[in-house]
Amino acid sequence: MNMNLSYEKNMILNLLERNPDMGKTAVMKTLFFLKEVKKINLNYDFSIYTYGPYSADVSEDVDELISEGSITSTMYPYQNYIGYELNVSEKVKSNIEHLDDIGTRAITEILSFIHGKSAKDLELYSTIIYINNLYLKNTWKKDAQSIVRKVKEIKPHFSEEIITEAYKTLKVQDYIAG
Repeated sequence: MNMNLSYEKNMILNLLERNPDMGKTAVMKTLFFLKEVKKINLNYDFSIYTYGPYSADVSEDVDELISEGSITSTMYPYQNYIGYELNVSEKVKSNIEHLDDIGTRAITEILSFIHGKSAKDLELYSTIIYINNLYLKNTWKKDAQSIVRKVKEIKPHFSEEIITEAYKTLKVQDYIAG
């Protein structure tokens, strides 16, 4: 078995080792948080998508890890869609290359933050971070209201009150800059 993995694939394995049974969406959002909030150098580009920030490269890495047998994917019905539980396969568990202290601390903190949050919550939090960072990158004038309005425009199924509360939570966590 080739355990000479990219840093990104190794990050996915470490993440699943620490937090078994994650779904694909949760893995996607956690990697987004690690890159955008904790500034972990992951070679993934995210763009806004149906369920918040998305990277085709993350999907590709997860699919490759599944096809090479490094992680297992178990399908399960969930309300009105099909979900997947991802886990590190038994044959790989003892060969995972552990991360440095910075990577380990970042995973611990993000997993603690997302604990108990639904995929819908993660969609909202990650979208707020994405929009906030977009405003900063483009040096657009921003305040809490402009971010909330933009997120509401992209995600009309969330109320302004819920978006505002999520924004405040991220601000308190120091997960959004500016």
